[in-house]
Amino acid sequence: MTKTILITGSTDGIGKHLAKKLASEGHEVIIHGRNPKKLEKAYEEVNSYSKENLVHAYKADLQSMDDIYSLVAKLKNDFSKIDVVINNAGVYAGSTRTPADENVELTFMLSVLVPYILSIELKELLEKSPNGRIINTSSFMHHFANARKLDFGFEKKYTPGLAYNNSKLYTIWITRYLARTLRNNNSNITVNSYHPGLISTNLGNDTSDAKVQKSLFGKIMKKLSKNLDEGIETGYYLALSDEVEHINGKYFDSNKVSFTSEKGYSLEKEQMLVDYIVISTQFSIIYLTNILNFFIIFLIEKTKISDCPKSPKI
Repeated sequence: MTKTILITGSTDGIGKHLAKKLASEGHEVIIHGRNPKKLEKAYEEVNSYSKENLVHAYKADLQSMDDIYSLVAKLKNDFSKIDVVINNAGVYAGSTRTPADENVELTFMLSVLVPYILSIELKELLEKSPNGRIINTSSFMHHFANARKLDFGFEKKYTPGLAYNNSKLYTIWITRYLARTLRNNNSNITVNSYHPGLISTNLGNDTSDAKVQKSLFGKIMKKLSKNLDEGIETGYYLALSDEVEHINGKYFDSNKVSFTSEKGYSLEKEQMLVDYIVISTQFSIIYLTNILNFFIIFLIEKTKISDCPKSPKI
């Protein structure tokens, strides 16, 4: 059965390779990127694998709340249902903390906050599918997280490794939360996370710091990395396999449910994570609403002034 599948961060690496495979099998594929030239090139490449031209491309910078909600609005307008959302966008950031909107750290933004927003906002489209699925990209590196002292914004201490490892751990936490919340609300959507493996072609693309690529860590990781065909296996499996139809809130590696680190985990801390996300998103929405209200009032007042009778000339 043909599915409609959204893959964020799909202009290169795993995302694009998975999009090509799904398109070649007749699925309707929605790719996403923030660089217009890369997105156009990726669209042409992925669409060449689709016999029915069932590929769509959407530009959005997921560092921007405006762009995230604009993407959601466009998807709601253009599609009656979405079967699978694969939250693939991510980054191994540079040596200096990079704030996205609302001062949310960039790695956290892409790995945790964006998947949460898309999961909530696209819920109605996913529920129109008989078997809606959300797939969040985590990493084996979550086992090396340090979550004893919660600092979701990495404002007290930041290193790219800490931000990456912790964010991938929080991806698992938010996956559990979403799976449980949706299930408790009688939703047919399942939410799972997975480790795609280290991908050789992505090690350069997923980092904004050239020093990381040239470091001993980067060189070792490159030697241990998978090729793209191996890297997309578990994501492909989770998107289409009947075997996972009723599995919910789990973490997968190599097409199997795998063990996760329970470092620092508790339902209380999970809720603290959710609260941090909600506060970050609400602040943005309140800010945008205030700006909109300001312009509405400005236009109303301007109209009143223009409608006033002009004083007669003497």
